[in-house]
Amino acid sequence: MQSINPDVNALHQAFCDARGFEVNMHAAHERWWLDAINGGMTPDCVKLVIKARMKRIQAGVRHEECLAIRNIAGSDEAIANTIEEAAAIRAKLRVKVMPAGKADVLRATGRSAEPEQGPVRSVSEVIEAMRKAVG
Repeated sequence: MQSINPDVNALHQAFCDARGFEVNMHAAHERWWLDAINGGMTPDCVKLVIKARMKRIQAGVRHEECLAIRNIAGSDEAIANTIEEAAAIRAKLRVKVMPAGKADVLRATGRSAEPEQGPVRSVSEVIEAMRKAVG
């Protein structure tokens, strides 16, 4: 089944792509995906969360059932949890991480193993730059 809503189809296809197999969309799935869209879920959220959960399943932390559509978008709580989980994954992706071997070498030679994060700016500087950009 295909939805007349292309956003619903995009979420469902993102789910299928992340899982690695096709799942027929049923009427319940269409309603769940629509609720997820209205809650702010994107195809990127679905892919990030599915891939992260699959890694945690392999690590023995999660169970296969967490990948069911009902646990991604089947309720308001599932939708909120999925969006929150995707936000946490994105936050971790923004943090610069030093490769372990490089960190060991830097420490052994008396240098800092912390990656450079760039210049620190205060919130007031950022707001002032935004005001200037707007005009």
